[in-house]
Amino acid sequence: MKIDPPAPPAAPFTRPTKGGSAATAPTDAASPQKEAPASGQVRLLPSVSGGNDFDAARVAAIREDIRAGRYQVNPERIADGLIDSVRDLLGGKKS
Repeated sequence: MKIDPPAPPAAPFTRPTKGGSAATAPTDAASPQKEAPASGQVRLLPSVSGGNDFDAARVAAIREDIRAGRYQVNPERIADGLIDSVRDLLGGKKS
């Protein structure tokens, strides 16, 4: 069985600057990375950290049920939930 050598690394990303020349992204792993600014829509999303969306006790119970083989998946319920979500996104009403 022949194993090919690994592919060469990709060329660094270049982005044109206002002056027309291309700026090269830093390739040094030790160089500080700037974080891209979040869009206005992302800033408007509710914060997950302060919400009650995570129930650690429920997660632990589900994890234990999966380990014990007691967890049952209901595909009809999942499909119905997905269809309802799509209807909500499209602005339709449930029939």
